[in-house]
Amino acid sequence: MAWLWDIRTSRGRDMNEALRKILATVCLTAFVTANALAATSITYTVGDWQVTATDLGVLPGGTVSRAQAINNRGEIAGTANDSSWASHLPIWDANTGAVIGMADIEPFNAPIPEHRNDRGEMAGTECIGGCGRLYRGVYWSSAGQAFGLPALAGTDSLYGPVHVMAHGINNLGQVVGGAHDGTSAHPMHAVLWQDRSTPPLDLGFLGKGAYVDYSEAFGINDLGHVVGNGALGTLTRGFLWRSGRMIDLGALNGQVVSEAKALNNNGLIVGKSNFYPVIWRYEIANLSSTPVIQQLPVPPGYFSAQPSAVNDFGDVVGHAGSPNIDAHAILWRNGQPIDLGIWPGGHFSIATGINNLGQIVGTGTVAGDSLDHALMWTVTAAGGGVTPNTKPLPSLQATSSTSILRGGSVSVRASFADPDNGPWSFKLAWGDGTATKGNVSNAGTISGISQHVYKKIGTFKAKLTITDSKGAAGVSNTITVRVR
Repeated sequence: MAWLWDIRTSRGRDMNEALRKILATVCLTAFVTANALAATSITYTVGDWQVTATDLGVLPGGTVSRAQAINNRGEIAGTANDSSWASHLPIWDANTGAVIGMADIEPFNAPIPEHRNDRGEMAGTECIGGCGRLYRGVYWSSAGQAFGLPALAGTDSLYGPVHVMAHGINNLGQVVGGAHDGTSAHPMHAVLWQDRSTPPLDLGFLGKGAYVDYSEAFGINDLGHVVGNGALGTLTRGFLWRSGRMIDLGALNGQVVSEAKALNNNGLIVGKSNFYPVIWRYEIANLSSTPVIQQLPVPPGYFSAQPSAVNDFGDVVGHAGSPNIDAHAILWRNGQPIDLGIWPGGHFSIATGINNLGQIVGTGTVAGDSLDHALMWTVTAAGGGVTPNTKPLPSLQATSSTSILRGGSVSVRASFADPDNGPWSFKLAWGDGTATKGNVSNAGTISGISQHVYKKIGTFKAKLTITDSKGAAGVSNTITVRVR
């Protein structure tokens, strides 16, 4: 019976270890929440804009923190060290600047979350030995538990899991990134995970690479559209993947390369062409729509700029730099750049995320230690000017088949963004003469919308209208339902 004793003993050790980790995490979170250095803010004017910058600080005894991403609930994900130089993954509240929780690092060593969705799930990558050859894609549940993402089907059980990267996650929990295959050349493929346990979907390549085939995905919106980069001969080009097809985004006139970094739910992609910041626009409801490129202005005094994120209102953030100027965080609003500057006494800043409330996060140095601190910015009209009321931006997505028999039903995900305060009223017109109406106090996904039963044969167009408290109304894309 020795084998049974060993199993029970091992199981007991495993349970004790799991309990120890849980207690350690709870204690650490409680300690940090109670003792983290208070956030400090400064306000200054840049042209017609008032900028408020907030230093989110560091963990007790720590020296470095970085903000990586922010969701529409105002939860900021990042990294920080403590007094023993151990790495942690704090979650800050954008409204108070306080640390409100910690995501798990174990079973990894130093994973970095790159995106956080509105459910609190995250995706990111752990670099092993500097990310030169080994890396692991990581998914975090809404409870902060970390899991390794599976490799492409058919890869070696040892090789595959340490050749995976994760970069983006949408509000449905779909994750995108890259994974090497098991062939002798081991090219990187852009991939999409439907969940943390299933091998990813291979999104393919733009074409043949001159030196090696390559594609990698960096962003995914709530419609399941994906952007990233791929090799095309000797060039690197940004791509849009939708409905099983990878589309070459092209480059600016006179340029030959491009990179796509992120996209929103309204058909706007951000990236760069050579050294220049660019956006691409496409029609989300038109499968044959060709994305159209447009250059964003580089701020005066800078040589180049790199967008990194975009919200549903078209605000773009990133950074700009020049040989004689360290990087500065930049916001492009209404197509015009706003230099967010640096913290007094610091020397650089970069912006990595923005939510639909206009809260911007990133990293910069601060006075006194020249070490990285997690930063947040908000930008409003200066000089006592009144910021115009913003029209809500609704979005409607089918979550079931839209080709049904009479008597069948269709399910949808209805959501909207609005940086202004509510409450809001909504009307979901199903296209058959009926509608679902209601009121909500928070922007985001509208809960409680039941499946709709279609009782007549025909083609129907469903759409969502959101009206804010000042009477401004926004209308969503339409969903075509065919009933036979």
